[in-house]
Amino acid sequence: MELLVGTRAREKEWATRHLRKSKGDDWGNGSSDWIKGYWNSVNHPHRPFLIEAISKFDPSSILEIGCNCGPNLYLLAKKFPAADIRGIDINPEAIQKGNEWFAQESITNVKLLAGKADELGQLQDKSSDVVFTDAVLIYVGPDKIQKVVHEMLRVACRGLILVEWHCFEPYHNDPNGLGIYYEGYWKRDYVALLKNNWVREEQIHLTKITEDIWPDKNWKEVGGIIEVVM
Repeated sequence: MELLVGTRAREKEWATRHLRKSKGDDWGNGSSDWIKGYWNSVNHPHRPFLIEAISKFDPSSILEIGCNCGPNLYLLAKKFPAADIRGIDINPEAIQKGNEWFAQESITNVKLLAGKADELGQLQDKSSDVVFTDAVLIYVGPDKIQKVVHEMLRVACRGLILVEWHCFEPYHNDPNGLGIYYEGYWKRDYVALLKNNWVREEQIHLTKITEDIWPDKNWKEVGGIIEVVM
């Protein structure tokens, strides 16, 4: 369906996932509640690596695109208690539960909002020091990826950080960075994609994800952190 109608198939899947009878746990925590599973994944080994990359910018404002209920933002709120931290996700129940959990934890500098990655019109230009994604653009196809990246670059002030599947191999057929369908998700040449959005190559830094950071066959093969210094 995704290859037939584009990214909107994935958007519908994620926006209505809480309505499915069998929702499961994406993180192997044994929970029958997939949103609770995300919250309980706060100690996944890739998260400290991501937090460290964000910390290099010493941000006073942070935005996560595709935050689910906010486990990354929980860690960031602990590290930067004075920062204005926001998250956007397409699933309304994940947003609601996340805001409830932040309130229970007495964390007041995080706000989660419902919305789509390519529709950030409610956010002003350069309004967040750092904008980041964590395994979100693997669900965005060639039909929308240009607009999503354009919006993130518009909102980001100091840096853009993407934890996604990157084409590290020297020979691939993705000259514009629009994406190659791989194992049911999208990997792409983010250097090419960013350069097509007027980012200079010297602004881009790539780090390959290793097994200790994300112990998964595909993530250790094509997973990467793509950092852009604005």
